[in-house]
Amino acid sequence: MSSARITNSHEIKQLIEQLVRQTIDRQNDYDSDKCTQLSKNLSQIIKDAMKKYHNEQYKYVVQVVIGQCQDENLMITCRCLWDIQNDNYISFVYSNKKLFCAVTVFRIVYY
Repeated sequence: MSSARITNSHEIKQLIEQLVRQTIDRQNDYDSDKCTQLSKNLSQIIKDAMKKYHNEQYKYVVQVVIGQCQDENLMITCRCLWDIQNDNYISFVYSNKKLFCAVTVFRIVYY
């Protein structure tokens, strides 16, 4: 395998940032039911956007964590496999006055 570094990482991080800001800023308050669905929707939106960077050698896994800024409520969505020698990730954290959102996109080798 080649380098574990994700190519186009700056471009991918900008894309994730844009998608997260657009999605989270539409949510006015923390609601556990809405944020559960929002985390699933956002992970799907990001996964679909990653198709632009499709490479037969890799798969992408998206993890989204949404929580309330005022206390410790969290909603977590995660699907992940890891090969320490070949896999890598990009992460982005965003918050507004009500919510925070942490996104990690894992790039895993497809054997």
